[in-house]
Amino acid sequence: MEVCLVFTPDRPRLFSLNPTAWLIFELCDGRRLEDIERAYYDIVEPLVSRNAARQEVGLALAELQQNGIVERLCGEAG
Repeated sequence: MEVCLVFTPDRPRLFSLNPTAWLIFELCDGRRLEDIERAYYDIVEPLVSRNAARQEVGLALAELQQNGIVERLCGEAG
């Protein structure tokens, strides 16, 4: 299994992302939250309900933001 390691230079730390966090991190390419949720659901849809997918995205994004791995774009709600 491959591993995703993320280094945060502002607060020097190294993180190892699990597959869910890794996928959501990859989807954080400037998309709006709704687009991240939709793209994630489209990938996991056979296994996860829309509501569960939304919750997984919310939890993962909160942790990625808390650790300084991603940041919310100006004007983005949530």
